[in-house]
Amino acid sequence: MTHLDVKDAPPAELVIRDAHVVDPRAGIDALRDVLVRGGKVAEVGEALEATAGCEEIDAQGLHALPAFVDPHVHLRTPGREDEEDIASGTRSAAAGGFCAILAMPNTDPVVDSEPILSSLRERARSEAHVPVGFLAAITRGQEGRELTEMGELADAGAVAFSDDGLPVRDANVMRLALQYQRLAGRVLALHEEDAALSGEGVMHEGEVSAVLGMEGVPSVSESLMIGRDAALARFEDGTIHVQHVSARESVEAIERAKADGVRITAEASPHHLCLTHEHVREL
Repeated sequence: MTHLDVKDAPPAELVIRDAHVVDPRAGIDALRDVLVRGGKVAEVGEALEATAGCEEIDAQGLHALPAFVDPHVHLRTPGREDEEDIASGTRSAAAGGFCAILAMPNTDPVVDSEPILSSLRERARSEAHVPVGFLAAITRGQEGRELTEMGELADAGAVAFSDDGLPVRDANVMRLALQYQRLAGRVLALHEEDAALSGEGVMHEGEVSAVLGMEGVPSVSESLMIGRDAALARFEDGTIHVQHVSARESVEAIERAKADGVRITAEASPHHLCLTHEHVREL
């Protein structure tokens, strides 16, 4: 992946000793040494020899896995550094085994212009502990009305485009975004939600929301927008990525789109995998 920024170069050579290596692609699930050279795994084996001056880590009792990439991170820079910043967010990523992260553009101000994006990339080169890629907004101010300069932002290093936190409500704006996205060579990462259906909902609409007297969000709010944008992506030969999928109907919509030949990928947040509306009863 291009356009990732980080402050430190990896050590020239590093050997991780006696780690429990789990690598499904290589078919390894055993105690092994791992030789890392120039930031890349050079060899996995037993009793590997290290060169003079090579850094060594005793990993007995620890696991070593292929590094993870998180495509949906909020570093809150600029504007909300009281919640998170580039240094703290990337430090946490490194501690959790993530080799790279992608930061959302719904900051204050929104990452919707080349100067803001370039400033962030410059900061990452001096503050980030793992490589960071920055997404830029699809629309100016994430207001859903006017497209950003997508070509200019792609040239400046935007890794993708998103109005994360808000849907692109206007179907024609989305269609135009798909046209420019194709020219810019970047994916559109989409927060899929029909705001008219979601209203002021705070949880899944169902039995639990009714019992608790809380306004719910029907799952069709998400799946309907996925269907719309998948149809537009197919029509415009675009590529879309669906963010934080939360409903069965949405998974089914994505499956149908894939079967129809749409270039579509998706992600799910941990809480959407591990929790349901039933857990709200316990709050």
